[in-house]
Amino acid sequence: MFQKSINKSFTLDGKGLHFGKDVRMAVHSAPADHGIVFKRTDMKGDRAYIKASFENVSNTYLRTQLTNRFGVSIITAEHILAAFAGLGIHNALVELSEDEVPIFDGSSRVFVKAILESGVSELNKKTKLYQVVNSIRVGSSNAWAELRPAKTFSIDFEMNWPGTALSKQNLDMPIVNGAFVREICDSRTFCRKSDVVRLQDEGFALGGGIENAIIVGDKEMMAQDGLRYSDECVRHKILDALGDLSLVGRPILGKFVSCSGGHGLTNLLLRESFKRGDIFISKDFSDGDRDKLPGFDISEIDTLNILQ
Repeated sequence: MFQKSINKSFTLDGKGLHFGKDVRMAVHSAPADHGIVFKRTDMKGDRAYIKASFENVSNTYLRTQLTNRFGVSIITAEHILAAFAGLGIHNALVELSEDEVPIFDGSSRVFVKAILESGVSELNKKTKLYQVVNSIRVGSSNAWAELRPAKTFSIDFEMNWPGTALSKQNLDMPIVNGAFVREICDSRTFCRKSDVVRLQDEGFALGGGIENAIIVGDKEMMAQDGLRYSDECVRHKILDALGDLSLVGRPILGKFVSCSGGHGLTNLLLRESFKRGDIFISKDFSDGDRDKLPGFDISEIDTLNILQ
């Protein structure tokens, strides 16, 4: 199978979750082996470009922040990265007028819809993937993340917020055959009601509200138009994990498992995997891998449900 990019450019306007600034985002097609690259349009020359790579992750508190060698950053990259990965796109140029990707409704749905409306193009170079051949775990007994060998890419996530309406949620699912588009991409970010004021005092979540996040209280969860799934929060954790895992630059054939993990543990897992050197092998993509990885065989019904 061949590498893919978007068919034509598109522009979206929104605001950032944490800094609350208005942002214009333009997404353009890119050639094979370009990867996902962000460009700050308020910067000049090489300073403007930030490659989406796990090695460029500089901060994981409440978001995934990417920083280039000049110290120029973009934040909250995970939702659009998940959209690219879920649709099998690994080459694109993303221009941003500010340093934050727009939050929209707190999920990846707006990005997925825009990409599907743009169309997806196959490029003239075959795709490679990373196959997990040995297991690795990072973290502690209370919070950890792990990669395991598996025949199909899947994510198994468990989270536990005792004393809140969320309580405990877990979900183990293969992210193949359109599952991301159908069951994950519209799951929204969330936070504790008790943390809202504190976060805003710290200078975060300035653009956040019930219109783009699920607010988790002691006895209820509040969301605009209600919850989309009873386990929407853990589905969003799977969305975030897919975006963060995509920072290896290729599809991963293996299983990601996490208990109470987040952006930081996922990034640490990738760094330790490549440091060890025996977790992945590079493999050419074959026709037999189509139903083992995200981004292939998305049904017409799933596409229409997003586009309507």
